[in-house]
Amino acid sequence: MRVLFIVNEAAGHGKGKKVWHHLQRQLSMNYEVAFTEYEGHGKELAKNWAQNAQTKQLIVIVGGDGTIHEIVSGVVHNKFIVIGVVRAGSGNDFARYFTTFQNAFQIESYIQNNEMANLPMDVGVVQFGDQQHEIFVNNAGVGFDAFVTKRINKSRLKLYLNKIGLGKLSYAAAVVRGLFSFKSFDVTIRTSDQERQFKQAWFVAMSNQPYFGGGMKISPSSKPNDGRIELTIVHGISRLKLLLVFVTVFFEKHTKFKEITFLQGNQFNIFVQANNVDCHTDGNYIGEIREGTNIPCTVQRNAWQVIAKEH
Repeated sequence: MRVLFIVNEAAGHGKGKKVWHHLQRQLSMNYEVAFTEYEGHGKELAKNWAQNAQTKQLIVIVGGDGTIHEIVSGVVHNKFIVIGVVRAGSGNDFARYFTTFQNAFQIESYIQNNEMANLPMDVGVVQFGDQQHEIFVNNAGVGFDAFVTKRINKSRLKLYLNKIGLGKLSYAAAVVRGLFSFKSFDVTIRTSDQERQFKQAWFVAMSNQPYFGGGMKISPSSKPNDGRIELTIVHGISRLKLLLVFVTVFFEKHTKFKEITFLQGNQFNIFVQANNVDCHTDGNYIGEIREGTNIPCTVQRNAWQVIAKEH
């Protein structure tokens, strides 16, 4: 059985390299390894390695949510590839919901099970304007969450917090700073049977699983294998109250706010009535969209396979 480790040594501002070196010393099995060298490289490595697979094979990702996004994108709808993860990012929202490996012993024990137990999972699919469509494993977003993501990617504070093991606080810090500069927007959301309009929206989050932003359970009802995407729309809320919302998200109390609307379905069309609104997929900043752009969001069933093991 072929096993490939795809390692992003830069994940978590160097955490990936440390995790891999520790893991490598423990491994006694046969395996192949490849290292990502630039943005998008993980997708290329996974796609090239998996394209001729005829039997079940395992890719173990050593990295964070961005690396996972790339690699799943490279093997989506390949029935022979099973994905395992050793978390090494800063936010690690994937690892908060999906089963992951904690050490080499777990990996080797899993491989010794010839049936390679796995679970089929959905992916969300979204297209931002003229850009090619993107999948998302965890979530995608338009508005404030993407605005925060852009700031985090440029932040020296994230680097410092990662060094002292508090990387997940970088999102919270960016939220507080962004509250005073972000401009809300109007948005229209259409489904096959209804149209909803929201004034002064802060963001529209599209979720395939509950967590985003380093542990905030923004979409408690989301399940990655139910054939549905859940939208979370935060709208018509003051800056101070929004800060309170972000605090309550960690305890799942935000669902009680009248300014938060949840919609579930398998297909949405999102129209933003503003220019230069930021967007992201799985924490990867995509860019800005123009006013009136249609953002179609759908779900693809049984699109990839994740390890299944007993805890």
